[in-house]
Amino acid sequence: MQKITIFIVSGKSPVTASGGGYSTYSYNLARIIKSLRYPLYLLSLGEKNSEQEINVGKIITLKATVPFLNVGIYALPGLPIYALMFANKIRKIVNENKLKRFIIWGIGPWGLTGSILKFFFKKRVIHINNYFTTTRHEWWGGVKALRIKDYGILPKLKYLAIYLTAVQYLALLEKIVLKTADKLITNYRSTEEILKKEFNVNPQKFYRSHFYVQVFKRKVKEAANPKKTKLPEKYILFFSRQDPRKGVNFLLRAMVILLKRGYKIPLLIAGGGDMLLYNKKLAKKLGIERSVKFLGFVNNPKPLMKKCSVFVFPSIEEGAGALTINEAMEMGLPIVSTACDGIVEDIQNGKEGLLVPMEDPEAMAMAIARLLDEPILAKNLGEGAKSKYERAFSFKNMKKDIKK
Repeated sequence: MQKITIFIVSGKSPVTASGGGYSTYSYNLARIIKSLRYPLYLLSLGEKNSEQEINVGKIITLKATVPFLNVGIYALPGLPIYALMFANKIRKIVNENKLKRFIIWGIGPWGLTGSILKFFFKKRVIHINNYFTTTRHEWWGGVKALRIKDYGILPKLKYLAIYLTAVQYLALLEKIVLKTADKLITNYRSTEEILKKEFNVNPQKFYRSHFYVQVFKRKVKEAANPKKTKLPEKYILFFSRQDPRKGVNFLLRAMVILLKRGYKIPLLIAGGGDMLLYNKKLAKKLGIERSVKFLGFVNNPKPLMKKCSVFVFPSIEEGAGALTINEAMEMGLPIVSTACDGIVEDIQNGKEGLLVPMEDPEAMAMAIARLLDEPILAKNLGEGAKSKYERAFSFKNMKKDIKK
């Protein structure tokens, strides 16, 4: 008996995207589905139309045709257009192969493709959708983090305007996705709570799955190369995309406190994003530019991560957990993080890392100082994080859950 065909709609490509949660998860999900011997297509956006076989199946890339809609992280404003494009491509494959039933496996809001196809194909479509956070939850975190005293009024007004317009329209589309999905796959209790609170989602739709952390590819030609960067003997590290919700301004203010208390250890900030230039200006404004080095986008974080003294993550919104936290756990790093969304489900305070309140530079500075002053504690927390990672984030566990 031939197995049912599965179409994963990821939005961001696991081949051409520069890392990130959606593309990383899509790749590992495709690996599992391929290993279970299901016919598989993976659909995403790119700079041109293409079809190619990769190790996890056939990846179909559709060219983003709306010039003013960025193909990267901000492609979501074009969601209805791109979802229709994906749906049309899938419809052709379904008709050509005379598929009686098929699965649309959406990643986040990109599951709108499944909603559209369900309208036309009715019960021939099984709509499964992974969800991590909502657009409103994510963007409100950014609006909150944009302190006027740090960045001025213009960035605050910009993000608030987007939140009150485009984000609300995207929330309406998300409501359709969540309503039409037959099953919602989550990885964190926090995600389920957000979906229940914001959209009144029926808890019976949820299926919580383990997931596996493996970044398939980060590749940007202009990226910094840590191997060619002279690293200090000791340093604090932040590694993530710099958008407002990541809370880098609170980390910079924590550095001010550390420097005033005599800690001369530098801070390395790796990652690109909208707030990179703003954060550089803030470091200069706070008078700590000599103690903070901005590396920009880094393709391979491991050389940076394995040598850092403390890994710090000051985010105020994640929805689920954070990919970069999981990578730090995998490497056994001493971690200081905010107690944000699903991160508290990955890190137990005092066992796998130190958790501090969000938007609290003083608490963050104290936690960093504690790990610098207590190397045995730092070592024990790093070992605890690595042990937790090996228990919770295995390919075997994810495969078992997805197969079920």
